[in-house]
Amino acid sequence: MEKGKLLVIEGTDGAGKSSQVKLITEFYNSQGLKVKQFHFPTYTHNEFGRLISSFLRGDFGKSNEVNPYFVANIYAMDRYLFKADLDKMLLENDIVVLDRYVFSNAAYQAAKFSIGSKEAIDIIRWIIEFEFDFLKLPNQDLCLFLNVPTSITEERLASNRVGSDREYLDGNEDIHENDVELQRRVHYTYANMKQIIGRTIDEYKIVDCFDRNPEEIFESYKNYLILTAKWHL
Repeated sequence: MEKGKLLVIEGTDGAGKSSQVKLITEFYNSQGLKVKQFHFPTYTHNEFGRLISSFLRGDFGKSNEVNPYFVANIYAMDRYLFKADLDKMLLENDIVVLDRYVFSNAAYQAAKFSIGSKEAIDIIRWIIEFEFDFLKLPNQDLCLFLNVPTSITEERLASNRVGSDREYLDGNEDIHENDVELQRRVHYTYANMKQIIGRTIDEYKIVDCFDRNPEEIFESYKNYLILTAKWHL
C-alpha cells in the first residue's frame, strides 16, 4: 500500500499556522482526498509530551535556563513515541498535515544560542540527524515555513490567546511565546535553515506572508500542494 504524503507547516509562535492548516485541509478535501491533520508536540500522548507541557509552563525555569539538548530530546522522543500512530495516519490517508515537526525543534533549540554560532549550527545538525536518521521518523514531502515579520508575531503574541489547544499551559504563560528575543532568533533560523544546515533541502519552502491575508498566503503556495499530491490531482 502506498503511503500518503507528509506535509509540514512551520513558523514562529503566532505565525498563523492553524489558519493555513485549515485552508490546506479544506483544499485537499475539495479535491476528494482523505486528509488527517495533527499538531506536535502531543502534550498528553506520552510522558515526554507531558514533560514538554511542564517545560513550557516554566516548571523547569526560563527558556534560557534549561539545557537545549535536554529540551531537544524530549521533543524528539515525544514524536518517536507517536511514530506508530503517524505511520498509521500515513497509511490510512492521502495527505497528513502536521503543525510543527522536526525543523521546529531545530529552530527553537538553536535559538537558545547566539545567531550564527557554532553551538547553534551543531545542535541543528544534531537534531535533524537524531530524529530523521537515528529515530527514523518519516521524512516530510513538503515543509512550508511561514515567513511572518517579527513585528507581526510580537503583536499577535501580546494579545490574549485562548483556545482548547492551550490547555497544556493550565492557566500559565508559555515561556517560548513570552521571550521576544528568542522568537526573533527562531525566525532567523527558520529563514536561513538551508544555509545553516549546509545541504540542499528540496522540500523546504519559504512562504512570504508580508501584507497578505490568510487566503492570499494560501494561494501563493497552492502549486506546491498540487505538486505534492500530483499522483491524485
